[in-house]
Amino acid sequence: MIDSECEMVSLLVSDRKLEKYTDWIPRDLPVYVLSESDASQLVGFDFHAGLLGCALRPPSPLLDELVDDDRSVQTLVACPGVTDPQNLGVIVRLATAFGADGLLADNTTADPFSRRALRVSTGSALKLPIRHCEDLAADIDRLRREWGFETAGAILDTTAIPLSEVKRPGRLILMLGNETSGLSDELTGLCDHRWTIPMTGLVDSINVSVAAGIFLHTIFEQGRRLEP
Repeated sequence: MIDSECEMVSLLVSDRKLEKYTDWIPRDLPVYVLSESDASQLVGFDFHAGLLGCALRPPSPLLDELVDDDRSVQTLVACPGVTDPQNLGVIVRLATAFGADGLLADNTTADPFSRRALRVSTGSALKLPIRHCEDLAADIDRLRREWGFETAGAILDTTAIPLSEVKRPGRLILMLGNETSGLSDELTGLCDHRWTIPMTGLVDSINVSVAAGIFLHTIFEQGRRLEP
């Protein structure tokens, strides 16, 4: 958090860890020191790390701030209906690890800056640009029309293209849907491509965050080969 562009407000530090972090904490930042047991009681979970930061929520970037006109290979991840903060946190972490340029969330998406999502993302939500879309379909339509993005939906469908046969476009929006119901009909209709992960049939689906990792690694590797 301190190394991110977020505006820090304060830090809570356990007395046992204060000396360890003293040289690392900005001098002008308010610091509150408690015993580890009191801090755990205050925050509601085991305060074993000994350090908790408070910062202002990053502003939602404008749509054109997610696009780099000088780059022909870009990846955005859309997560409509991903309601579990833990799943979303993992997706944010994976998107950051595999070079995504931003994440699109809407009113049906879990809060990426909630305590659980932020903790699971290991702070990646403070590094990855995350846009809150009031109208995700309209934003996706604009990205397609004005900047040449193509959309690919992660879909459980026998007519979808197996991931092993996929050739990613340069500018791509990967769309991951709700944990139970997947993408809405409206958003599925916006998909230029429909991709799926073949499975044995012994299970009917895998967790959305697990699927995200498989998709993101594949398109990351392909994207590296496309870059000039």
